[in-house]
Amino acid sequence: MRSIVRACLAAVWLPFVIVVTATTARAEIPLPADIAIAPTASTSSAESAFLGVWAHDAWGESRPAALVVQAGREAGVLRVTHAYDQDRWRPFSAGDHDSSGRLVDGELVAALSPNVTARYRLLPDGRLFGRLERRGTWHDVRYVIFERVPIAPGRTALKNTDARPWRMVDIPMTDPASGRPITLKATYYPPAMAGPAPLLVMGHGDVTPGYEYRILRSGEVARLFVSRGWAVLEMMRRGTGGSGGTLLPEFRPDGPITAAYGDQRMAADITDVDAVLAAVRTWPGIDASRILVGGQSRGGLIAIEYLAARPNAAIGAINFAGGGWCERDEQAFLQGRYTTDRFAKAGAAIRKPTLWLYGDNDRCFSASFIRRGFDAYRTAGGTGELKIVSGVPGDGHGLVMHADFWERSILDMLRRLTP
Repeated sequence: MRSIVRACLAAVWLPFVIVVTATTARAEIPLPADIAIAPTASTSSAESAFLGVWAHDAWGESRPAALVVQAGREAGVLRVTHAYDQDRWRPFSAGDHDSSGRLVDGELVAALSPNVTARYRLLPDGRLFGRLERRGTWHDVRYVIFERVPIAPGRTALKNTDARPWRMVDIPMTDPASGRPITLKATYYPPAMAGPAPLLVMGHGDVTPGYEYRILRSGEVARLFVSRGWAVLEMMRRGTGGSGGTLLPEFRPDGPITAAYGDQRMAADITDVDAVLAAVRTWPGIDASRILVGGQSRGGLIAIEYLAARPNAAIGAINFAGGGWCERDEQAFLQGRYTTDRFAKAGAAIRKPTLWLYGDNDRCFSASFIRRGFDAYRTAGGTGELKIVSGVPGDGHGLVMHADFWERSILDMLRRLTP
């Protein structure tokens, strides 16, 4: 058993956790030496709204960037400068990169290179949502939510580039094990418009032993939802990311995995989600009648199971690569049935929209295993849509990090959920 467990951890969980949670102290972001953001006589009012220096977010979580938009030398053209710190993903050298931008259907569109196009639009609260799309030998989509930054004359660099469009919050709950009050840590992305907003509550997957302290985020998902008028809360379950209480580990330290142990863990996870939803329903900026649950890996299974257990608590669920244990472990110790049986049980109770997103190169689940679980769910009466995509870079289990594979499906679901 231990060899299987170690292989699963090394091949799947550890790379994913490091990628989505790594944070590094960043250097200053260089700015152009000739910033002049005042409009000219040829600058339209729509163009003037984009003028300024924008920062305090990062492409792909750990990629700080800034945007400087200035009036161009000819009507209808803006000078768009993308400024970057060191980053392996960027399509050009560290520093700043000039390009010409134009407004197209209310969006500022600029080509950073022959293969990379950025599109920006203003959000209702004055922030700037950016979508960076890269085409060529490989395709990728990243998002940012910038805020306007005041710049003193002569300033040549931005500091404090680790700021992001979120804040950490504490969720109170009573620890069932001890009866004592504890808090769950969560990352909250405020909505971009006034009034009660719908809320996505997003959960994480299993945590690699030794990395329980990490705060996990699905930043691309959160930014896309915020750009569409939603708030997002990414919760950390008990014993992870600084949350109180004790984590029930993925694998039992005292013997092989069992269905009973899996059910024990699920009951604990549902209790954590209960505490989070009880708290957010009291928040004045949240529409308590429009809460969507979602998650990645084990978090995806939890989202489906939670909707089944609490059918009136949420309007739907999103499952990114969800399952109980890796297929190989379920085959070795549970006759390959645990995840399939859990999904079948959930299907008997769910009659609300669900979206299931998987990659066909998932190192944890084969495409046949995925379809078997979804078919069991549908046969039991569950409602939902399954998307199995091809070409996810590296490991399909990290699909949540690659927006180009699920952006359209998410937006279609949000349109269906909009009153």
